[in-house]
Amino acid sequence: MNLDDLALQLDKMRKRVAFLQRQSEQQKAREDIELVAPVLKEVHLALEELQIANEDLQQQNEELFKAQQDLLAQRQRYQELFEEVPDAYLVTDTNGVIQEANSAASTLLNISKRFLLGELLEIYVLEKEMIAFHLKLTHLRDHAEIADWKMQEWEVNLQPLNRTPIITAVKVVAIRNQYSQLVGLRWLLRDISESKRTQAKLQWAEEAMRQALAKEKQFSELKSRLLTITSHEFRTPLATIHSSAELLEYYRHLWTKERQQTHLRRIQTSVMHMTQLLNDVLVLSQDEAGKLELNPTPLNLVEFCRDLLEELEQSDRSQHAIVFSGEWQCTPANLDAKILRQILSNLLSNCLKYSPIGSTVKFSVTTANEQAIFQTQDSGIGIPPSDIEHIFEPFHRASNAGNIPGMGLGMSIVKQAVDLHGGEIIVESAIGAGTTFTVILPFSRNLHV
Repeated sequence: MNLDDLALQLDKMRKRVAFLQRQSEQQKAREDIELVAPVLKEVHLALEELQIANEDLQQQNEELFKAQQDLLAQRQRYQELFEEVPDAYLVTDTNGVIQEANSAASTLLNISKRFLLGELLEIYVLEKEMIAFHLKLTHLRDHAEIADWKMQEWEVNLQPLNRTPIITAVKVVAIRNQYSQLVGLRWLLRDISESKRTQAKLQWAEEAMRQALAKEKQFSELKSRLLTITSHEFRTPLATIHSSAELLEYYRHLWTKERQQTHLRRIQTSVMHMTQLLNDVLVLSQDEAGKLELNPTPLNLVEFCRDLLEELEQSDRSQHAIVFSGEWQCTPANLDAKILRQILSNLLSNCLKYSPIGSTVKFSVTTANEQAIFQTQDSGIGIPPSDIEHIFEPFHRASNAGNIPGMGLGMSIVKQAVDLHGGEIIVESAIGAGTTFTVILPFSRNLHV
């Protein structure tokens, strides 16, 4: 019964009582008055109680109305806050079915809010992470009895509709009823893709800086070692040149032509040795500074190799037999002549330097599959197995090199030059049986320089 009905009933009862009173006064019957008086008294008391009840009901109704208004205001404030949150905010049941979503969530997932409601949140997880996400959600639901867990955080890759995947930071908060039972989940999602990319760039920059500093330190140490070793290595040929030049100056008029030629060859050999040292140092320093460039030109490989061998034979003074084999109709190759000279002169110089006088050095060049293949073979002291993996490191010399002169740069330069050509170098060696180097260089049209 509402308040209007109650007021109507009260009004009817008042009219009825007034009517009875009038009848009682008109009839003036003693017996009726005695009968009606208690009834009227009871009715009066009932009316008073109803009046009090009516007032209480009106007060309760006013309080209820005020509570409803407060609830609506709180709901409005909640909705405003819900919408104003800059991050995606969703409410799901314990199975992850979306029940509420703000505009930021709609924007994040690139789908209208009305299509979000009723959907499983996990369908927007990247496919490869969907199982892991489902297991996390199951874990949260299965541990619902742990009343003190409030928030869980992790990262997940989401797949917005018709957009590229994004990296998302996830915060999940439990919703519990008055009995501390888990009844739902609140989700806060934030796109951290850009911050992740920025972080990755910063890490890359830091790593690049560390590498640059390490390389600079290495380059500084290399220059210091180069200066020390080069100074030491230059003393012997300079001393030879100086002594031969002095002897020629003071005694050549007393010597035979053959003896003069001997000292002149010593000077020429020393000059060639110093030139080779300087070339090695120059190539190494250019490579360390990143200034070594490939400049391929068409080459007749057989003619190129023959010219190089003539120079080496002159400095070797026929102490070794050099056997050369090459294709007479060798395909012209586009290779860097200067760098190729560094490769072959270092390999052949080592063959002559580490082989006994009178032994044979073999050298060949062939072409196949748009590649030039060079091979040197000697019968020298060989390279110990423990040194083979280190022979391409700067300043490394084999443990059996003894007093044979050298800076330990030649093979390092060979490897760098081969790498610059995009090629490959293979070494086979046995102690006392000699060493074979095979260099394979692709023609430059197959390179991305």
